[in-house]
Order: sequence, then C-alpha cells, then structure tokens
Amino acid sequence: MSSISLRILRKTNLSQLYFRLLRREGLDNREQEAILKIALLLLNAGDEHCQELGYRIVVLYSNHFSDYKPLYDIAINKGFIPVAKSIEKVEALSHHFQNDFFSLFLSSFSETYRANGIYQTSEQASLSRYFSEEADRGVAVVAPTSYGKSELLVRFCNSNAGKTIAIIVPTKALLSQMKRRVLHGSDEINLARKIITHPEMYNEGDRGFIAILTQERLLRILQDDAALVFDYVFVDEAHNLLSGDSRNTLLAKVITLLGRRSEETSFSFLTPFLVNSQNLHTRFVDPRFSEFRIGEHLKTERYYAIDLRDDGDRLLKLYDQYMNEFMVLGAWHQQNEVQFLQENSGNKNIVYLNSPPRLEKLAGTLAAHEAPIEYDELDAVCEDISEFLHRDYGLLDCLKKGVIYHHGSVPDVVKLFIEELYSVIPGMRYIVSSSTLLEGVNIPAEKLFLLECKKGPSNLTASQFKNLVGRVCRFGEIFSDSVGSLYLLEPEIYIVASRYIHRNANIENFLKDRVKVDKKIKDELKNVLLENTEITDKNERQLEKAVEVLENLSPGVTGREIQYAETLVGKVCYLNNIIEFPILECELDIAEYLDEVRADEHLIDELEELMDVMHHAFIDYIPDDSFRNLQRLKEAPAKRFYRMFLSWRMRNASYNEMIKRFLDYWAEIPDPLVYVDKWGDTSRDGSYSESWVNISEKTNKERVNLAIVRIKEEQDFLDNQIMKFIEILNDLEMLDEAFYKQIKYGTTDENKITMMKNGFSAGLASLVLEKYANYVEVDVVANIVNLRAEVQEVMQRNNESRILIFEAGFNTRG
Repeated sequence: MSSISLRILRKTNLSQLYFRLLRREGLDNREQEAILKIALLLLNAGDEHCQELGYRIVVLYSNHFSDYKPLYDIAINKGFIPVAKSIEKVEALSHHFQNDFFSLFLSSFSETYRANGIYQTSEQASLSRYFSEEADRGVAVVAPTSYGKSELLVRFCNSNAGKTIAIIVPTKALLSQMKRRVLHGSDEINLARKIITHPEMYNEGDRGFIAILTQERLLRILQDDAALVFDYVFVDEAHNLLSGDSRNTLLAKVITLLGRRSEETSFSFLTPFLVNSQNLHTRFVDPRFSEFRIGEHLKTERYYAIDLRDDGDRLLKLYDQYMNEFMVLGAWHQQNEVQFLQENSGNKNIVYLNSPPRLEKLAGTLAAHEAPIEYDELDAVCEDISEFLHRDYGLLDCLKKGVIYHHGSVPDVVKLFIEELYSVIPGMRYIVSSSTLLEGVNIPAEKLFLLECKKGPSNLTASQFKNLVGRVCRFGEIFSDSVGSLYLLEPEIYIVASRYIHRNANIENFLKDRVKVDKKIKDELKNVLLENTEITDKNERQLEKAVEVLENLSPGVTGREIQYAETLVGKVCYLNNIIEFPILECELDIAEYLDEVRADEHLIDELEELMDVMHHAFIDYIPDDSFRNLQRLKEAPAKRFYRMFLSWRMRNASYNEMIKRFLDYWAEIPDPLVYVDKWGDTSRDGSYSESWVNISEKTNKERVNLAIVRIKEEQDFLDNQIMKFIEILNDLEMLDEAFYKQIKYGTTDENKITMMKNGFSAGLASLVLEKYANYVEVDVVANIVNLRAEVQEVMQRNNESRILIFEAGFNTRG
C-alpha cells in the first residue's frame, strides 16, 4: 500500500466513480460498496495525501447518502471526536449508540476529549498538552483557524499569573479582540491583573502584567524602559514575519531587541499556515522553540470556478485538488455576479473583493436585489449608527437587506459592531469584505465567493488564500448544537471571474497553483532580518538600514560597526521609527533648525506653528519620490486642512460633527477637485492616478459616504504618520504639555486620558465618567481602569447607543 500515490491514482479510472460522487450523482449498491472499498484502501496507504483523499470520499459518501456509519468509524479511529459526537446526534442513528455496547463504549471514551464543554480532536487535545508543557521553552504552533490558538493564550496567561507576558498582534483591530478574550477569560486570580494595550499605560517598574500590543507600541515601551524584560513573548499571525514590508521588518527588530535583553525570554509563534517554522529564526538573536504542527484535516473543501466575463465560457466547474482536474457542472449560466451569488449562497456568506470602493458598490447592488430582513431591533440599530455617523451612510441601506461591507476605511468601533451584528442576526447573509478578514477576524460563514484574486497589487499567495478559506465553516459552526451540520465539513469556495477581475486573470490556473494538494509550496522569505532570507545585491542595502536602526536603538545588539546618531533629535527619530528620511544624513541640519525654534524658550502651543515646524524640521527632508501623502504637508492648502482636522481632534469632535464639517469644508473650497486617494475617479496635474473627485458633481449622499471613509483614513494618517513627528517634538520637550495632551487625547482630564489609554473611545470614556461613574474605577497613577460588567445592562435600560454598549463589553472583565 505504501506505493500508492496521487500521481499513480491520476492515471487510473478512479476519477470516473469518484467524480460521480463529487457531483452528488446517484450510485447503486455495488458502486457505493466499491467507493467505500477504495476509500478504505486509501486510508491505509502510506501517502498522507492518499489518506486525506480516503477521508474525503467517506465524508462525501456519508453526506450524500445520509449514511454516517463509515464516517463515525473513521472519526473514532482518527481522533476526530467532534465529528463522532455530531454523528451520535443524528436522529436516525441514535438507537445505534444507545443499544450497542461497543458504540456506547466508544461514545463514553470520546468524553475524555471534552474540555470546557467543547469536544476536541485528538490533535487539539495534544496541542493543549504540548503547549502547556513546552511554552516555557518556546513553541511554534502551526494550526488552521478553529483550533483554539487564542484560547491557548488565555489559559496560559491564567496559569502564569506572576509572569510578564507580551502578545504581539499585527493590527489594532486584533488588539481589541485579543484584549476582549483575555479580559473575559480571566480567572479569579487574574481578574485584577494589569493588561497593557497602549505604551503610556506602562509605568516603569511594572511587572507581572499582560501586554497586548502591536510591534510599534511594544517598541515604544522597550525604549521607555531599558530594564524591562518579558518572561514570555507570543507572536500572533506569525507568518506575517516573513514579509519584507516596513512593519514586519520592525517586528523582527522588536524580537531581536527582546531576545538580546534576556536569554531567558521564551518566544512562541502562532500561525495558521507556515511551511517551515525554522524560517522564523531571526538573524541577530536565535529564539529557541520547538514546533507543533496540526496535520489532521477535518474539513474537505469543494472548489468551484466560473467565468462570467463577456468572453467567458460561463460554465460552473468543480476543481478537485486531489485529481487536479476540473469537471463541468450544469449548463451555461446567463447570470451576472449578483444573480450568481444569490443563486448559490448559503445562510452566511463571505464575498471577497480587493478594492474597498468596488466592494461597497457591489454590496449596494446586492442589497438592492434582496428583500428586507426581519429583526426586531434592526431599526433601532440603524438609528444608532445614523446618530453615530450619518443618516445617509450607505451601510444602512445594506444592513436592512442583510448585507454588510467590511474594509479598513470603516470606523473601527463600527466595524467591530457590524461583525457582531452579522454573527448574531440570522438574516444577515452576506459580508462583502477586503483582506481585513485575513487577520484573525472570526465570523460565521459557510460559503466563500472570491470575485477578485488579489491582495493589494499582487495575487493572493497560497498561504493568504488558504488563510482566507480557513475563515469558512469554522468548528464552532460545524459542531454547533443550534446550527451545526456535517454538510459544513465540505466548505464551498467559489472563484468568480466577473467585471471585478483583471481581464487576463486565469482563475483555473490560480486554483491549481494554490490548492493542488501535492504541489510543493515554499515560504516566501523577504524579511532581511530573518536568518534564512537570502541577502543579494538587491536587498543588501535594506539589511544595512535595518542594522543601522537596531544599533541606534540598542548599541551592540547586532555586533556590527555602524554610524551612530550624534544628536538628540537623531536618537529620538530612531526611537519613533522614522523611516521617511535618512536620519544620519539630516540630523545635524534638523538639530540646527530646532535650536533656532527653541531660541526664545517658547513652547509650541498652537497648530499653525506646529505645522510649520513639522514642515521645515521633517517634511523638507523626505526624498521627493516617496511618501507623497506627507509631501503634501509642504503645501498651504494641505496645512490648512490638517490644522482644521487636528482642531477637531483636540476637542474630540464626534464622527457626526466631523462629517458635517467635511461637507461644509467641501462646499466652501474654490477648487472642486478634492483628493480622496483610492476613492477617486479623476486625475489632475498630469497625474495618471485617479485620486481625486469633482465634489461639485457628487450627490449629498455620495459626499457623506466619501466623508466617512476619508475621516477614517485621515485619522489613520494622523496616528501612523503625523503623530510620529509630534511625538518627536514632545520627546524633545518643545510642546506645551496641555497642548500635546489635547492633540493626543482631545482632553486634559486625567481620568478620561487614563480610560483612553486603556482602549476606551473618547465618547465611551465621557459617557461612563458622566453617567456611570459608580461602575468604573480609574487609577490614574497605575494606569488601570476596572469597568464592571453590569454597566452594560444599566446602559441598555437607559437606552444608550448600542454601539457604545457593545464597546463597553470590550472593556469589562470576567
């Protein structure tokens, strides 16, 4: 049997019978017996892909013929206990498990895999044991979504109450989700434990806390306290580390700094997909870790492709990743992509598009063809969103029809809120999303439709595609007592070539390259700070720059000789992760200019002066061919705009007010061409980029929706780009303290600032302090906030905004 392989099977007649089963055609008794014998042979083969194919055949057979006895036997033998327990609930088989001694024995045995009310697979149980035993020494966990990696972290934190722990997450959205899991999963010993999500929550000397931070925020804490070391560091979504972009190069720098501070620090990495965990080793520090890799495959995906382009064949095809063949299903399809979605959708569906403007348009078109959904509180929910944002927000029309759109330009708290709405409201059938779903967002879905195969300018890689596919039919849905179904062991993934895909895109080749099971896939290493990344003439300078930054952050950390910053401003630029200009080449000129600004011993305390100083101290030194968004700050209109925007920030203007101000601003400006970045449809000044719109030609509703996305994008631009330069000036003690606090927090109230450091929005912090002060304890000195869980019930009785009630739930303990 060890000689059987997929390569050999593809040359046999197996596909004829197997494809009939895949197409869900009828098989007579002889054919059913034959296909089960084939499955048994494959399950006992030496080749792992053949074993997976054998299991796939049994799943297909059992679901198609409602005969789950073969699947039960396989599930017990393979340790797929959740599958076995679900079969025991099948009404037609219940008597079998009640009367048969052996079945009763097996059923009782499977109870040993029950943990916290949930049945685990054998490998899940092994992972839990392995993680608790080996995390002290470091472990790389490579496990698909649904395998409870976040729960492992929560349990580990509870079991190590006196230890200082860092959990590094790639996005602020994941930061909120992880904080919520840790808060709600804390046991009695850990209920009062300090959880740090913001650099300014840290007090020098703090120990035994849990830090849930992005790499940027963690770097700041490390620079503020040179003596701080962590006992344990966990890197979530660790496959990102392979990327060569600036954020993941920074992640490698942070790991290097942490490892150099203490050889006792234990590093663990969690990822849904990685070919070789040894590729996580960094160049200048070698975190030791073992590997635990989940090898079992409970789900067996069905991949479909259809080309609905004008010149497409419009035939629905099923691709089999084992036989590496496409088979035609049904007749020629006349539908457009919306009609196809409606005809083939399930109860919960993810629709993927790369471009936020296009996905909003698709969501609107899809909603226009759907009937209104019935949900008692939907009108009230929409009213709350209207008051928070605007009555003309396009998402509201979609929500009423059971459609949600989700991308990076949706306001953060609204994005989290609508994820919850999609999860809990049965009639919410569609979530139209960009790659924001790739980073650990957990929502229910039984089908995935890709109307585009790109992430940014490039095609989705094999790992990105599999990560996206893993979001469909999570274990919590398959094995749910209320909505679970064994049919969800066959997630349906549709690649739809339509008007949204490039005209030359070949979706069949895309599928073959990414899901053919025996195709050799390699990790793509681009991060120069990883040990296994090849250094060539093309990336050698990138490595030199990374070494320069590391050495200036912590001299001696790489052991290489480099040039160090000579001035205080140069050192502070490294501290604030300035990559926009060459620090060493510019620091003397910058220092000389700032000395002139300081000459009258005047602290900067108004926006016009602040913008001018940033312009001449920093923006002037950015090379002309880079960071064009920042280059705009040299121009008077851009300065005027950002002074206005910062003034709103300084008084914590609500979204609703900012939208109104945006509309007023656009109505007053003499030039109707407005820069809106990716939301544009017009070019100007000889540019090929359509980054502008003629605002005078837009309807009021179109202006409202442009204002909402631009406010979110401008907030991100301020936080990620402009605030770095403001922090430098503050570190150099050039800003008036009250002025700085107003810019950063929109207030000088220390209680409110402490709450905002702890992750509360300005709106929720104000509401709680004004109306629910009895339910919150704010320790300004320790930077700790304790919000009691019952505040949500009281807020509900007082008819507060559901958005703020929902946000409060992210900040309560237990």
